[in-house]
Amino acid sequence: MWHLLPLLVLPALLIARSGPLPGRRSALLWLTDAPTRPLEARVSVPEADVHRPYVRPRVERPSVAVPLRELARLEDQGDRAGIAASYLLHGDPQQALAHLGQAPASRDRDNDHAVATFLLARQDDALSELDVLLEQAPRHPQALWNRALVLREMGLSLLSASVFDEVAALGEPGWGAEAREQATTLRATVNDRAAGWRRTQAALTRLATDADAPISLEDARRHPGTARALFYEAVRIAPTSARVLALLPLAAYLDQVHGSTALTEHVRRVAARDFQKRAPLAADYTRALQHPADMPATLLQRLRASGEDDLLVGALLLPPGGRGTATELEALAQRWNDPWVGVLVQDELARQDDLAGESWRAGQRLQGALELCREKQLRPRCADLLRKMSHRATASNRLAEAEETARASWREAQAVGEWELESAALRALAQAARFQFRVASSRAYLLEYLARAPDDCAVRNYVYRNMAALEMMQLRPRAARKALDQAQACGAQVGLVGAWTLADLARLDPRPTDAGQVRSEVARSRADRETPGRRVLTTLIEARIELARDRAAGNALLRKTIAEAEPLLRTDADARDARAVAYQTMAVSAGEAGAFSEVPDVVAEQLGVHRPGRCALVAAMEAERTVVVALGRSGEVLGHHDASRKEPLGDDLSGLVPAPLLALLRSCPQVEVLAAPPLDSRAGLLPAEMAWSYRVGSTVSASATPTTPVPPMHLMVANVETPSSLGLARLSSWESTPAPIGRSLELAGAQATPSRVLEAMAQATDIEFHAHGVVDRSLSEAPVIALAPEYDGRYALTSEALRQVKLKGSPVVLLGACSAARLPPLLHQTSSLPQAFIGAGARAVFAATVDIPDSAGRFFQGVRERIHAGAAPAVALRAERLRWLREVRGAPWVTRVLLYE
Repeated sequence: MWHLLPLLVLPALLIARSGPLPGRRSALLWLTDAPTRPLEARVSVPEADVHRPYVRPRVERPSVAVPLRELARLEDQGDRAGIAASYLLHGDPQQALAHLGQAPASRDRDNDHAVATFLLARQDDALSELDVLLEQAPRHPQALWNRALVLREMGLSLLSASVFDEVAALGEPGWGAEAREQATTLRATVNDRAAGWRRTQAALTRLATDADAPISLEDARRHPGTARALFYEAVRIAPTSARVLALLPLAAYLDQVHGSTALTEHVRRVAARDFQKRAPLAADYTRALQHPADMPATLLQRLRASGEDDLLVGALLLPPGGRGTATELEALAQRWNDPWVGVLVQDELARQDDLAGESWRAGQRLQGALELCREKQLRPRCADLLRKMSHRATASNRLAEAEETARASWREAQAVGEWELESAALRALAQAARFQFRVASSRAYLLEYLARAPDDCAVRNYVYRNMAALEMMQLRPRAARKALDQAQACGAQVGLVGAWTLADLARLDPRPTDAGQVRSEVARSRADRETPGRRVLTTLIEARIELARDRAAGNALLRKTIAEAEPLLRTDADARDARAVAYQTMAVSAGEAGAFSEVPDVVAEQLGVHRPGRCALVAAMEAERTVVVALGRSGEVLGHHDASRKEPLGDDLSGLVPAPLLALLRSCPQVEVLAAPPLDSRAGLLPAEMAWSYRVGSTVSASATPTTPVPPMHLMVANVETPSSLGLARLSSWESTPAPIGRSLELAGAQATPSRVLEAMAQATDIEFHAHGVVDRSLSEAPVIALAPEYDGRYALTSEALRQVKLKGSPVVLLGACSAARLPPLLHQTSSLPQAFIGAGARAVFAATVDIPDSAGRFFQGVRERIHAGAAPAVALRAERLRWLREVRGAPWVTRVLLYE
């Protein structure tokens, strides 16, 4: 056999020298010669979408070297999608995205783009992309598979299983069997957890409602949190000392789990009471427990006189609560000295504080309760507190905090197997996503919540009324109507969320019953105990439905909304939302009525600026309606109202202002733009050849301006040493001449900390930032500027911090930070770095809504030089913008630089 060896080696050498054989080329590109596939997701290139088993690696696999020769062949053929697919399979999603950006538009390209996004751990974006694709092609096999993977990685197991079922139904060899296996595994894991929790819940609920129920330690061992929550009721309803003592083993076990003796001591203390006196009270309490709304006031009087503190606390905390004062409840909790009870009391008092309009106090109570909860390791209570803190943060538009705490609640509930608390956390996640316009994620969380309890009518009502709101956010009134009908099939009441949606549907998809239903929901909400901000929302909803019948009456209610909101603006986000929407509705309804001369007054009042008399553009929108009004050089008024939009506005507002209005403004040397949120942070409202800027209100009054001029001082922040974990390159200062007048100060490297920058800015008259813009929802709702870290690790210059300073030098600010004007979306308000600078006293701020290249320094330097030569900021920006569009290749980004004044 040895004499054959040269014959075996020679062909191999020939292959190596002449390049891969055709079959080998395919294997190199798509890695199809291995027994397992390298990527769990599916790409759309048929040669690469070959089913083989997938084995999840124990450690993260390094990317595999791509076959450059074979990629070159694909490039010669113009096959950008094929190149991108190969990069995906070889573990390089960034390169894949670069090539997909040059590939022809197709559903397959969109699928592979979603795969790259998913591999970069941007699950929300991947889900949104796949949802859009599947609306157009519901049976796209690769997109369905990838959607199931994304949902699985988001932790939405039941929803993921249902999508894997759809893949299996396609009957693809290999893929169908794997999809069925995935669905079965996902469902089994979730259903086993759910069944175990329900068994424990049922057993311990019997214990807490039936004094003769058996006491099962086994159930308590499975879910000690659920056991402890119901243990207190088991003690309260016990008719005899002997029954209380029978709970001693359960108390001892739960104490052991939670590292205390509180429950054992409680059992012995209650068992020692005089049951001839306690037993009748316990029986009355048991009846109140079954029907808390019918609890007689005399029971509370008897309990207060009896000294049976545990029964009294239980009665005071029964729904709907509000029966005890803070003084009484805190005194009872202090005497009891059980941290679980202490947390429950603080939770109830926080709810009462919110209803009284003292949200700051409520937040402090919940934070203190959470700290105690974590210290004592009461994990189910911690999960519940985190969920409530998330809802409060959502209501306050602190959406980064809302999402973070909701996710923490979800993780905590999963860790201790508390199925019901997991479901509650899903609701919190859905709301945090909805208020950020992350429609696909919000819908997914809601559908997972529904999949956990598909036959529960209250759950169906909640899910579908919120789904209706999501559909309206996408301007789909028929889909919203269908969802609302599904909600009302499980109960006519749809709450304020449903009433808001009905008010829109009364205009977009009307039914004769809409107005009556809205008024019923408003009346019901006013009869219930609601927070002050939500009470303002009821006035707003009533106004929006009244406008269709009588504009004057509707406007009067809008004015009432604004007046009611005014004293609550600093503390209540619902009030701020109500005020913003009241102004928007007033403006667009004026446009609808042809009363265009009213629109500038309304928008100027909302923004807190003077009404312009000439050379101005005023714009506002609400849902599908937009109004724009131009004020010509001589004060002429020309307006346009549009209610035909079928989808939400994008980031580029080009085309929103019709040609006749543009013609009226072209003779103006520059144009002030008064744009109500959310139009006030987007490019393209006016064309590049016009000099224009957004007018922003300032919180710094004229009286607060120093009477003594501030000496000229040029501040430059550059070459910043950002935290290494961010992976950001240092941005050096632009090649420019020194500031024409005044002294200069440069903060660079490790010196450019947020505190030092804020201190220096207070005296500056000219400020340049050469730093990266970062979107970090854990730090701010607006983008932040990444600076050097403080001693405690804080590195971000946030809009929230800017609001706390006064820029005494009224500086011109150039933000070289990438995407400094880009905003994470909120429903009705905007908050950005440029607006924060103006609010702190800057006279002009330049910022971009897109990522900008390194060459931007020369552009901004040109703008600054024109300003120092005497040009108005808007004129300087227009001149430099037009020069770059004429002379510089690849510079369309200059049209996305906004000016705020």
